[in-house]
Amino acid sequence: MNQSDCNPTERTPAPPDSLFERCAWFYALCREYLFRDHTPEIVQSLFPDEPPAPGTHLLELGCGPGFYACRLSEELPHIRTTGIDLSHNLIRRAQSRARKFRLPNCTFKHADAHALPYSTGSIDAIVVSRLFLIVPDKEGIVDEVFRVLRPGGRCFIAEPTSGFRTRFPLAFLWLLSRLTTVPAGKYREPQQADVMSRPDFEALIATQPWGSMQLEADNWYQYAVCQKAPAVPAQALGQPRVLELRGAF
Repeated sequence: MNQSDCNPTERTPAPPDSLFERCAWFYALCREYLFRDHTPEIVQSLFPDEPPAPGTHLLELGCGPGFYACRLSEELPHIRTTGIDLSHNLIRRAQSRARKFRLPNCTFKHADAHALPYSTGSIDAIVVSRLFLIVPDKEGIVDEVFRVLRPGGRCFIAEPTSGFRTRFPLAFLWLLSRLTTVPAGKYREPQQADVMSRPDFEALIATQPWGSMQLEADNWYQYAVCQKAPAVPAQALGQPRVLELRGAF
């Protein structure tokens, strides 16, 4: 384990503005061993009827150390995946992971999920996992997801529902920052992860005019699988969206 990202003797001109820069190694450890792996559910949800076409572009928002982008590149070697994150240290770890597993179809870039560097309707599929816990503008991110998805494209969104288990990683990041920074730095992340209620989660997802929207939940996570409708004739506009409530995965 490389703990240089959380080194109290590291000399920098100013403290980093993100906990995920200061202690990237710890978050990468949590992603690897603490968080649930939804890869099978993601593949089934995004491509339910047939395998994705060669060249399909899948985007992971808030990719961290690149767990899903790499796993999906392994599972579906004929597609290309891109992970984006605001943390330079986590992006470097993600790039190292892709090199380790020899995944030329997997790339990463530094970018903000509130302002995605992609044109409207240019992305085939999107994965968002655990991102809404820490972002200031959840609706703005859902707006961007809808904007960049192509007509007919799908997104998979997973958010935890368990308060204590969900809040532990961020709380420990804050503790590490206080132990390793003198004086303690100021960071953009909230003091506590924002665990959304199921009604709030449903309301957030429903802010966009999806062609279909499927919501599911279990004891630990809540999920949304949404599809952007293809272009429709003007006379068809205004018809109600499909809202399907089902059991857990």
